[in-house]
Amino acid sequence: MRHDFEERKQNRIENARNQAAKNKKQSNELYNNANKMAAAIPFGQPILVGHHSEKADRSYRNKIHNTYGKAFEKMDKAGYYEDKAEAIENNTAIFSDDPNALEQLQDKLKELEAMQEFMKSANKCVKKKDKEAFLKLPFATEQLWVEINTPDCFRQIGCPAYRLKNNNANIRRIKERIKGLERLEASEEKEYIINGVRIKENTEANRVQIFFPSRLSKEAYKKVRGHGFVWCRSESAFQRQLNNHAVWLAKNLANQYPTLNQ
Repeated sequence: MRHDFEERKQNRIENARNQAAKNKKQSNELYNNANKMAAAIPFGQPILVGHHSEKADRSYRNKIHNTYGKAFEKMDKAGYYEDKAEAIENNTAIFSDDPNALEQLQDKLKELEAMQEFMKSANKCVKKKDKEAFLKLPFATEQLWVEINTPDCFRQIGCPAYRLKNNNANIRRIKERIKGLERLEASEEKEYIINGVRIKENTEANRVQIFFPSRLSKEAYKKVRGHGFVWCRSESAFQRQLNNHAVWLAKNLANQYPTLNQ
């Protein structure tokens, strides 16, 4: 599935945009219908309490109110899908499914390590009050020198310790992700059967896939879903991202299969 990462991303964006357009159209139709319904009532016409038309009139006005409400709900839903499409398109997170993930993570690591070295060197310059040395550092500017020499709310100057600590934590996290992807790329695809259930460690797709020999019952389906596996129609399998925990869960579900699907 890594080979079609961009295609799947574009499909998600397109689906969100289609849903936005669909809900916007439905909203406009409902709003226009409500306007037409409201136009049938003379302007300022009150409900004639006690008149034989009272019940029907109240019911008709409630329908108008509800139709307007549905129109606004559809418009809100259209806005949700528009925001979703934009979020997917502008998301800069590095996904393990991306075939360029390893390269992107390595570039990210270089950026974080360079920033860590800069902050350490900048603090040394601040401590020595050596502006000239600071301006020779990468990323350094006159404005930044002023900023890091201005006391913060704790009356401290320089790059704060929490930024160094957080950046270092991100460096460790990225290194772990790189190691994980390198292990994944070096590993071989595996396939085995437990209690008639075929399990595939699909390294190309970066997925653990479970192929059950028969259709699952409603309760079994819920349990499999509860373990983080989702149905993939194109693969005809339940799957989730490949890692040691996912493999253990797949084996555990396969071991339970004789009683799982009763």
